[in-house]
Amino acid sequence: MVQCGFNTLIPALVFQLTKSLKLRIFAQYQIGPLDTGGPLANGFTGGNFSNGNGIGTLTSLPTYTDIPSPINATSIHMDDFNSVAGGPYTLDARGLVKNHDGAIFGVKSLGLLANTPHVQDILANKSGVAPTRWGEIETATIWSFQASGKYRDLTESTFVANIRISPPDNEDTVSLIEYRLSKVLPGDLCDGGV
Repeated sequence: MVQCGFNTLIPALVFQLTKSLKLRIFAQYQIGPLDTGGPLANGFTGGNFSNGNGIGTLTSLPTYTDIPSPINATSIHMDDFNSVAGGPYTLDARGLVKNHDGAIFGVKSLGLLANTPHVQDILANKSGVAPTRWGEIETATIWSFQASGKYRDLTESTFVANIRISPPDNEDTVSLIEYRLSKVLPGDLCDGGV
């Protein structure tokens, strides 16, 4: 069996939710096909689209050793665009976070989120629904950063994330979202072109 050439993951960052800092999805909008017949920016011609302002923190884990000092950043602004048109949700988050030392990082995330009945119940604000468990829903989000100086490894790396969705804590919120990001590393070299 081939065991070389596969990527490995190192736990690196958490977009963390706290009692006062949460990633909120504020509104959902139904958009139908465009009159021009062309797709929207994410490739869909219609569906349910939502936008949220991300309010939260981005922190590094001790296992992320490719930066000289820890990251403990708070979002300045983060738009979280989501859409669904009969299949999985497409996720498209982008924004800025400011680190404790004043460094500012650009953040971008793209990916897919399984459109399960549990996720649908949370997004529909059904009462009594529990948060998803880590690993419960299939998701594939890729994260990239724009950073410089001692944090340039953020820019030079690719991250993938797992996601957990929780019910809202007030009427102004559709859902709360938390991401756990892992840095992607190249796998072992293959000998002899295997």
